[in-house]
Amino acid sequence: MRTTPVHRPLLTRLLGLTLLLGATAGGLGGCASTKDLATSLRYADNRPVGVENIRFSDLNSMKRGKACTVNFFYFIPIWGDGSILTAADDGGIGTVKLIGETGRWYFPFSTNCTVVFGDNVTPPAATPPAVAASK
Repeated sequence: MRTTPVHRPLLTRLLGLTLLLGATAGGLGGCASTKDLATSLRYADNRPVGVENIRFSDLNSMKRGKACTVNFFYFIPIWGDGSILTAADDGGIGTVKLIGETGRWYFPFSTNCTVVFGDNVTPPAATPPAVAASK
């Protein structure tokens, strides 16, 4: 019994098509950052902070809240609430001082998060020695 030989041009086309589909899927399926907190950080009155003016020690002394939305094709929201109010509620913040945004793109989905800072964290008050001794 004789078999039909596979033609080289057909094999080359199939291999090329497979590589093209794999590269396309890999390129579209990757993760990409769409928004950076350092560049999107602004004051509550909407003035930009600027990367050179960010004081990380000040940020570490503030409460932080975050709220995210998951989108389909970057702009159709399908889940979550990324509002400033939700972010402030998440961090237990009464007075918002700084607002920023972060984002990631995972084709065909994306996440957009609102990050807020405010209300300095106060360390617990130390009990005076006289009060501690009277107990």
